[in-house]
Amino acid sequence: PHFLFNTLNTVSSLMQNDVQRVDRLLTRLGDLLRASLNAAESDTVPLREEIRLLRIYAEIMQERFAGRISVDWQIAEDAFDIRVPAMLLQPLLENAFKHGVERTTDSVRIRITAGRLGERLSLNIHNTGSTLRPGWLDGVGLANCRERLRVLYGDAATLSIAGDNSGGVEAAIALPYGSGGA
Repeated sequence: PHFLFNTLNTVSSLMQNDVQRVDRLLTRLGDLLRASLNAAESDTVPLREEIRLLRIYAEIMQERFAGRISVDWQIAEDAFDIRVPAMLLQPLLENAFKHGVERTTDSVRIRITAGRLGERLSLNIHNTGSTLRPGWLDGVGLANCRERLRVLYGDAATLSIAGDNSGGVEAAIALPYGSGGA
């Protein structure tokens, strides 16, 4: 809901000055809402579809924070057909924007990577512009992601959140592929 309200507020603030930008935002918002309804029909989707949704979400957020974000997509070709939990990565990317972009006026880099590592699929979202505060706890989005992974894969999937020395945070998911939901 916060994402929807923030997007509509952005549309409202731009509609008199930049009609083309508002048109792009509303088109992308419609695409995302349509795709999210389709994603709800299945527990898992090909990574290709998950990345398509993430790109739409990222484009909306890049319009909202124009000029302050660069997004780097590093998705291995051999990973696109692997099935992943539907809408699993969106809350992680949302956190990168919420904690990395919204809380600073500096430029922020977000890197999204996916690839096979042995018999696992590695999915990572890293952002600059934020750090983990001591004693931080999972919010609702992370708790939901962890629970979905547990239901689909038991102990075979992991989700970790870690800070790094460069003033950034990375969410890392490792999934088995060929079993469970993938």
